[in-house]
Amino acid sequence: MEASETDALLKFEEGRPGSSTFAPASFLTEVHPMTLAWHNIQVWREKPTRSLILDNINGMACPGQVVALMGASGAGKTTLLNSLMGRNLKGLEVTGDVFVGGSKDVNIGDVSGYVQQDEMFMSTLTVNEHLMIQAGLRLAGLSKSEMKARVDEVVDELGLKKCRHSVIGLSGITKGISGGEAKRLMVASVLLDNPSILFLDEPTTGLDSHMALALMKTLKKLAAGGRTIVATIHQPSSIIFNMLDMVILLGDGLLSYMGPPKEILGFFDSLGLVCPDEYNPADYIIDMLAIDRQKNNEQICLERIHKVAKAFKESDLTREFNEKLTTFEGYGAGPVQKKQRASFLTQLFLLSKRSLIDNKRNPALTRAKFIQKAIMGVFVGLLYLNTKLDQYGITNINGALFYLVAELTYSTHFGILTFLPNDFPLIVREHFDGLYSIAPYYLARIFSYMPIFVLDGAVMLMISYYMIGLAPGFQYFLANIGIGILIEQNAAASGVMLSTVSPSYSIAISIAGPALTILCLTGGIYANVAELPGFISWTQYFSWFKYGFEAMMINQWRGVDYVEAHMNTTLTTILDSYSFYESNFWIDILIMFLFIIGYYFVGYLGLAIRVLKAK
Repeated sequence: MEASETDALLKFEEGRPGSSTFAPASFLTEVHPMTLAWHNIQVWREKPTRSLILDNINGMACPGQVVALMGASGAGKTTLLNSLMGRNLKGLEVTGDVFVGGSKDVNIGDVSGYVQQDEMFMSTLTVNEHLMIQAGLRLAGLSKSEMKARVDEVVDELGLKKCRHSVIGLSGITKGISGGEAKRLMVASVLLDNPSILFLDEPTTGLDSHMALALMKTLKKLAAGGRTIVATIHQPSSIIFNMLDMVILLGDGLLSYMGPPKEILGFFDSLGLVCPDEYNPADYIIDMLAIDRQKNNEQICLERIHKVAKAFKESDLTREFNEKLTTFEGYGAGPVQKKQRASFLTQLFLLSKRSLIDNKRNPALTRAKFIQKAIMGVFVGLLYLNTKLDQYGITNINGALFYLVAELTYSTHFGILTFLPNDFPLIVREHFDGLYSIAPYYLARIFSYMPIFVLDGAVMLMISYYMIGLAPGFQYFLANIGIGILIEQNAAASGVMLSTVSPSYSIAISIAGPALTILCLTGGIYANVAELPGFISWTQYFSWFKYGFEAMMINQWRGVDYVEAHMNTTLTTILDSYSFYESNFWIDILIMFLFIIGYYFVGYLGLAIRVLKAK
């Protein structure tokens, strides 16, 4: 094994800057080579019972190598990958040392990139739009032309020119780029940083043999440029298996082999585990390290795995490696430049741009909201068409105003509960990749939704206002629109808050219905707010239904100065019947403003806590 590691370093040395064969062509060739080594990695799962997942795993990956972590499902290969990076370790206790360039003090996030298994993108963006936004977030300090040059290079390097201006799409839902192109796009995004170490979690999973082979050739080419590449690989073809520089096998959390793939069959042969000629060696080896729990063969499988692990631990390969691990000083030690990310305002601008593009190309919600509000505006207008200002007319107009409050609330609140569930995995990934902090994402998403949840309600109010025959005077019309916007923003802000603090969409929905019912019942139309029982009357102070309804009524009956002359009815007597007061108008407006700020603030705290807990 020592020879293979040395060969990898020698091959890399030949292409280093300053060597006779080096010819700089692009930023992708300017790699700072870094070794990666790990010693006595032990991982425990805390719940439901404390159990050992990885047991004293040692290993090393050198520049110029593609190193594969392999094993059956549940062997611990993804856990090892995450332990090396310090990512996705919720509920796990990890001990041991990770050396980057021979040092334990280097922050691995500053020199590495991580390509996770699941393809997560803003599916409505094109490949070029995605990469340009990624460049803006990742490459602080570069000009726009320099960012574009980097994007051009990774597009060429990863073979994405053909699909550069194609929409990414979502597999099984919206048509877009192929699975192979999506995998390469994930690699391209990470390569914008030009990392020294590249981690990949099952990059060939879900690809056909041709696309998997093409991706592996790309990884080999990137490694040849001086990168250290570590990937978990599940069931590789024999061609891909033999392309690997180093294979690390895990079985039941134990290190079962580490070395070049060409020597692995000889090691297994020495244990009496001979691969049949018709077998793919990789499939046979994984079968030998798998645990069959369905046919009462578990004990036999465990004995075989422990036999292999024990034999490797006592082999010359292990002794040579352990000696090298304790004496090797690493490659690439020295000062490491911390990744520079975009400023808060740049993050806010780019994320807002991305969200607005997403809303523009996914118009279903916008279209549905505007059509719904237009229809309801016409319906309410026709239902209360030219209402007369008599005793029944006053009651009907007040009923129409409360219905407008309810319509502005319910559809908006339930419509925005999808604010977080769809995006949450993407937020977690990009946040812990260091692309942006939580606040600019949160603000950008809110800003992108705000026009939708302002204009649709305004459309409904504009249609219904004069059809009903509400207070004449343009100032009262504008005030009614303004109050409606505040009501709808309360519904939107509370929906965002509920979306972020709830563990799931189904829980958010189950809470939203009863909560809105309580707020609606204490809003002033179904019961006089002054007559509510003491044990329940406190809920009215949290109901924007009440504040919005009171403000709309004050605005309405202020503008009808001839009611008293016709019916001996005044603004005060109308409001008194609901225990409302004209002096509360600006208090209602202020409270609704404060509610909006409060809901959004609690929503931000909920999102921040959930994201941080997801690490």
